[in-house]
Amino acid sequence: MKYYSNSGSDERRLIKVALYMGVSSAVLWYILAAYWGALDFKSIEIGYMFAAGSAASATTLVMSGFLADKFGRKKLLIVGLAGSALGTALFISEKNFLVFMAANVIVSLSNSIVGPSLMALLSTKAEPSKLKFLYGMQSFSNTIGLTLGTLVGLMAPDLLWDFIGADTITGYKYVYLTAAAIAIIPVVYSLRVRETHVPSERLLLEFDKRTVKMLAMYSLQNVFIGLGAAMVMPWIAIIFSEGMGASGTQLSLMFTLSNIMLAAGFFVIPVFERARGAVTLVAVCQLASVPLLVLIPYSPTLLVAAVLYAVRSLLMLVPSPILNAYIMNVVNEKIRASFLAISTLAWTLAFMVSEASSGYLWNGDYTRTEPFLYCGLFYVLGTLTFFLYFRNIKEPASGVPAAVGKK
Repeated sequence: MKYYSNSGSDERRLIKVALYMGVSSAVLWYILAAYWGALDFKSIEIGYMFAAGSAASATTLVMSGFLADKFGRKKLLIVGLAGSALGTALFISEKNFLVFMAANVIVSLSNSIVGPSLMALLSTKAEPSKLKFLYGMQSFSNTIGLTLGTLVGLMAPDLLWDFIGADTITGYKYVYLTAAAIAIIPVVYSLRVRETHVPSERLLLEFDKRTVKMLAMYSLQNVFIGLGAAMVMPWIAIIFSEGMGASGTQLSLMFTLSNIMLAAGFFVIPVFERARGAVTLVAVCQLASVPLLVLIPYSPTLLVAAVLYAVRSLLMLVPSPILNAYIMNVVNEKIRASFLAISTLAWTLAFMVSEASSGYLWNGDYTRTEPFLYCGLFYVLGTLTFFLYFRNIKEPASGVPAAVGKK
């Protein structure tokens, strides 16, 4: 909070961008599977719709980071945010497999433009030694938005039924219409952000041998995490609702508990980073989250499952500001968006393959335990890959990445 009180106007605008992005992201992450389940889409169809979005995201990531580094992170950020608002609005359409697939393609494509651009743009707004605090505020703000969006979005169908007699599907449509309107707000804030222009150079000349190896290992870690995540995370709302009998209100409270814990964790995590170091902290937290994940489907009650999910999410996600700051500090500033885009592409391709196959794995039975076991195994492989390689790569003492050499 001390950092935020001393931050500049651009930093505050981008933190507000993250807040409103969190609100609109809630309906695309936590609520979408529950919405599609209410529309009686089969699990195989849901898997294909998810995978189509990931395929579009992967296609875009091939070029989005390079374009952001080449032509401007702010321009790409605005284009992506506008596209996300448009795609979200399409979800108010009547039930149609192709329309919903197209909507998910548009928002996924747009978000793959936003991600690398926003992270790289943020990296120019703070001193390297304070970057973890900026990413911490960005993550905190995003999680607050995510919490509000999830809380209201999952409770709205039940509340609208009680107050105006609207059916569940109509309730979800109101949620997506509201989310589309809110998604326009971050565009307005982004237009007022100043961009630090970086001299344009040939991309290949910036990827020296050290950077290429680092990118390869970070991408491999992302592949393992992506393969595991897609088996459970996009399905979590429908797992709790159809597999464990949770109502919309109960789902809302469960995710709210998780997000509140996570938001609080973002304030605490930098203290532990000073004592343990970024790489060790990330690895320890992620490994500790795996047993809790695997135990979720064996929970005797919904309350136990909710607590396991909340603590698991805290451990898995709370190191993300530390990880983002670490990666930005060990990668040359000129290619940060490109580095993020390529490594995210690796995650997205793996996520896409796993999403498409996970529909067959669940096969309409959301009480299965196998997907959680597979997810946990891939998480362990990804975390070990990250730790064993990056433990030997230290952040420069000054916080400024060393100049890259010749290829």
